[in-house]
Amino acid sequence: MRRFAILISMLFCALYAGAQSNIVAEIESYTRGEGKVRINQPDKLMDLMGSMANTNGQVQQVEGFRVLVYSGNNSSQARDEANKMAEFMRANYPGAEVYVEFVPPIRTCEYGDYRTREEAELVMYRLRKTKKFKEISVKKCLINLPY
Repeated sequence: MRRFAILISMLFCALYAGAQSNIVAEIESYTRGEGKVRINQPDKLMDLMGSMANTNGQVQQVEGFRVLVYSGNNSSQARDEANKMAEFMRANYPGAEVYVEFVPPIRTCEYGDYRTREEAELVMYRLRKTKKFKEISVKKCLINLPY
Protein backbone atom coordinates (compact mmCIF):
# COMPACT_ATOMS: atom_id res chain seq x y z
CA MET A 1 0.00 0.00 0.00
CA ARG A 2 2.85 2.35 0.84
CA ARG A 3 4.51 1.69 -2.53
CA PHE A 4 1.23 2.48 -4.26
CA ALA A 5 0.98 5.83 -2.41
CA ILE A 6 4.58 6.70 -3.32
CA LEU A 7 3.95 5.76 -6.96
CA ILE A 8 0.83 7.96 -7.10
CA SER A 9 2.63 10.91 -5.49
CA MET A 10 5.56 10.58 -7.93
CA LEU A 11 3.15 10.47 -10.86
CA PHE A 12 1.37 13.57 -9.57
CA CYS A 13 4.69 15.42 -9.15
CA ALA A 14 5.78 14.46 -12.66
CA LEU A 15 2.51 15.69 -14.16
CA TYR A 16 2.68 18.94 -12.16
CA ALA A 17 6.28 19.59 -13.24
CA GLY A 18 5.36 18.89 -16.85
CA ALA A 19 2.53 21.39 -16.68
CA GLN A 20 4.93 24.09 -15.48
CA SER A 21 7.19 24.01 -18.55
CA ASN A 22 6.35 25.83 -21.76
CA ILE A 23 5.12 24.21 -24.94
CA VAL A 24 8.29 24.92 -26.93
CA ALA A 25 10.45 23.07 -24.40
CA GLU A 26 8.02 20.14 -24.50
CA ILE A 27 8.16 19.97 -28.31
CA GLU A 28 11.94 20.30 -28.45
CA SER A 29 12.56 17.67 -25.78
CA TYR A 30 14.17 14.52 -27.14
CA THR A 31 12.70 11.10 -26.49
CA ARG A 32 14.67 8.06 -27.59
CA GLY A 33 13.14 6.39 -30.61
CA GLU A 34 11.32 9.53 -31.75
CA GLY A 35 12.33 12.31 -34.09
CA LYS A 36 13.86 15.57 -32.89
CA VAL A 37 12.14 18.90 -33.40
CA ARG A 38 13.93 22.23 -33.33
CA ILE A 39 12.09 25.54 -33.26
CA ASN A 40 13.95 28.68 -34.35
CA GLN A 41 12.35 31.85 -33.02
CA PRO A 42 13.45 35.17 -31.55
CA ASP A 43 13.93 35.33 -27.78
CA LYS A 44 11.39 38.17 -27.65
CA LEU A 45 8.70 35.82 -28.97
CA MET A 46 9.59 33.27 -26.33
CA ASP A 47 9.21 35.95 -23.66
CA LEU A 48 5.77 36.88 -24.98
CA MET A 49 4.50 33.31 -25.00
CA GLY A 50 2.40 32.73 -21.96
CA SER A 51 2.51 36.39 -20.95
CA MET A 52 -1.29 36.47 -20.66
CA ALA A 53 -1.18 33.71 -18.05
CA ASN A 54 1.77 35.18 -16.12
CA THR A 55 0.84 38.77 -15.39
CA ASN A 56 2.67 39.19 -12.06
CA GLY A 57 -0.54 40.35 -10.43
CA GLN A 58 -1.27 43.04 -13.02
CA VAL A 59 -4.60 43.19 -14.85
CA GLN A 60 -4.23 42.46 -18.55
CA GLN A 61 -6.27 44.73 -20.82
CA VAL A 62 -7.31 44.36 -24.45
CA GLU A 63 -9.66 46.26 -26.73
CA GLY A 64 -13.23 45.22 -26.25
CA PHE A 65 -16.68 46.47 -25.33
CA ARG A 66 -18.74 47.35 -22.28
CA VAL A 67 -22.42 48.13 -21.85
CA LEU A 68 -22.86 51.78 -20.87
CA VAL A 69 -25.78 51.92 -18.41
CA TYR A 70 -25.32 55.49 -17.16
CA SER A 71 -23.63 58.65 -18.41
CA GLY A 72 -23.76 62.04 -16.70
CA ASN A 73 -22.04 65.40 -16.64
CA ASN A 74 -19.39 66.64 -14.24
CA SER A 75 -21.39 67.15 -11.05
CA SER A 76 -21.80 65.61 -7.65
CA GLN A 77 -25.31 64.56 -8.67
CA ALA A 78 -23.86 62.59 -11.61
CA ARG A 79 -21.36 60.95 -9.27
CA ASP A 80 -24.13 59.91 -6.89
CA GLU A 81 -26.32 58.60 -9.71
CA ALA A 82 -23.43 56.64 -11.25
CA ASN A 83 -22.62 55.06 -7.88
CA LYS A 84 -26.31 54.29 -7.30
CA MET A 85 -26.53 52.64 -10.73
CA ALA A 86 -23.39 50.61 -9.97
CA GLU A 87 -24.93 49.34 -6.71
CA PHE A 88 -28.14 48.48 -8.59
CA MET A 89 -26.22 46.55 -11.26
CA ARG A 90 -24.14 44.64 -8.69
CA ALA A 91 -27.24 43.69 -6.73
CA ASN A 92 -29.50 42.73 -9.66
CA TYR A 93 -27.03 41.57 -12.32
CA PRO A 94 -24.07 39.97 -10.51
CA GLY A 95 -22.79 38.10 -13.58
CA ALA A 96 -20.20 40.70 -14.62
CA GLU A 97 -18.01 43.49 -13.29
CA VAL A 98 -19.38 47.02 -12.89
CA TYR A 99 -17.15 50.07 -13.41
CA VAL A 100 -17.75 53.70 -12.44
CA GLU A 101 -15.39 55.92 -14.40
CA PHE A 102 -14.74 59.62 -14.65
CA VAL A 103 -13.20 61.07 -17.79
CA PRO A 104 -13.73 64.83 -17.50
CA PRO A 105 -16.40 66.05 -17.93
CA ILE A 106 -18.31 62.73 -18.18
CA ARG A 107 -19.02 60.22 -15.41
CA THR A 108 -20.14 56.76 -16.56
CA CYS A 109 -21.29 53.44 -15.18
CA GLU A 110 -20.26 50.51 -17.38
CA TYR A 111 -21.20 46.84 -17.15
CA GLY A 112 -19.19 43.80 -18.22
CA ASP A 113 -16.05 43.01 -20.20
CA TYR A 114 -16.89 41.67 -23.66
CA ARG A 115 -14.42 40.77 -26.41
CA THR A 116 -16.88 41.31 -29.28
CA ARG A 117 -19.53 43.90 -30.03
CA GLU A 118 -22.07 41.11 -30.57
CA GLU A 119 -21.64 39.82 -26.99
CA ALA A 120 -22.08 43.32 -25.58
CA GLU A 121 -25.11 44.05 -27.76
CA LEU A 122 -26.80 40.83 -26.68
CA VAL A 123 -26.45 41.88 -23.02
CA MET A 124 -27.54 45.42 -23.88
CA TYR A 125 -30.75 44.19 -25.56
CA ARG A 126 -31.55 41.94 -22.60
CA LEU A 127 -31.07 44.84 -20.18
CA ARG A 128 -33.08 47.20 -22.41
CA LYS A 129 -36.06 44.81 -22.32
CA THR A 130 -36.31 45.29 -18.55
CA LYS A 131 -37.12 49.01 -19.13
CA LYS A 132 -35.17 49.96 -15.99
CA PHE A 133 -32.63 52.14 -17.80
CA LYS A 134 -33.07 55.64 -19.22
CA GLU A 135 -30.18 55.22 -21.65
CA ILE A 136 -28.14 52.18 -22.55
CA SER A 137 -25.55 51.63 -25.27
CA VAL A 138 -22.37 49.75 -26.15
CA LYS A 139 -19.00 51.46 -25.65
CA LYS A 140 -15.68 50.44 -27.21
CA CYS A 141 -12.87 50.62 -24.66
CA LEU A 142 -10.05 48.71 -22.98
CA ILE A 143 -11.44 45.80 -21.01
CA ASN A 144 -9.98 43.61 -18.29
CA LEU A 145 -9.31 40.02 -19.19
CA PRO A 146 -11.22 37.65 -16.95
CA TYR A 147 -8.24 35.35 -16.43
